[in-house]
This record gives sequence, C-alpha cells and structure tokens, in this order.
Amino acid sequence: MNREGILVRTVTVEDVPEIVCLRRRMFESMGITSVERLDAADAACESYFAQAIAAGQYRGWLATTAGGEAVSSGGLVMDQHPPGPGNLSGRVGYIMNLYTTPAYRRRGLAREILRRIVESIRADGITVGALHATGVGRPLYERFGFADSNEMEARW
Repeated sequence: MNREGILVRTVTVEDVPEIVCLRRRMFESMGITSVERLDAADAACESYFAQAIAAGQYRGWLATTAGGEAVSSGGLVMDQHPPGPGNLSGRVGYIMNLYTTPAYRRRGLAREILRRIVESIRADGITVGALHATGVGRPLYERFGFADSNEMEARW
C-alpha cells in the first residue's frame, strides 16, 4: 500500500468486472466510440478473463483505493512462438491493458504495475516482452527498455 492508501495486488476471478471496466475505459481513451463494439468486447472479455485467470493463462494486477475503487490495471499473457535466433525459447510475455484512470495518473501506479509485470516475465525465464503502446504510454515503456520493432498488422 502506498502513502495514499492505494493497494496494488494480483487479480482474482472476482476482479473481472473491474478489469473489464478499466479495459473499456482504456479503449474509450484511445478514441473507440462505438457503444455496440465496446459492449460486445465487454461481454467477450468477461468470459475470457474469468476462464483465463482461473486457468493461470492471464496474470493481472489491479490498483485499488482504500475505499475499494479500481483505478489502475495491467495484465500479461504468455505467447508461444517457434524459437528463433533472437528468442530460443519462442516464449513472449505479451503485456496488455495497462491503464490508469485520469484522476489517479502521475502517481506511479502504472509504473508499479509494469514493474510487477516485467518482474513476472523475467522470473519465468522469458527474455522477450511485447506490447502495443499509445503515445501516452510510450515514455513509460521506453524507461523499461521497450523499443520499436518491425511488427506490422492487418485486419480483415
């Protein structure tokens, strides 16, 4: 717990509603405005997170106020790719959902959650972490050693 009474802890299945809510707020802050698409994503995520947390396939961290309000979160999934010269295990720690509500930004919450995520990746012996960065998050990720790569994507 920090000096403001904010606790950063590992998520449980009971935290799924808060994780989904913060994830939605993250997408809204990125300019996604379609209520239909956001509602559909919320429903799909509720099911995904409940299953993935219980199975240990998703690791997450949540920051809550002394009153129990969820104000920041972040998560991690482990992806398995074929081994290559730059990653002999093929394992990649994929970081996602790092978001802090505007009223609680600039207090080190995202930094603390990212520190725990990176620590978890490294504790598993994984040497590659990946994420998609917004302009707001990029400076934080760079301080942790993340840099632009050659990744591209297409959507059909």
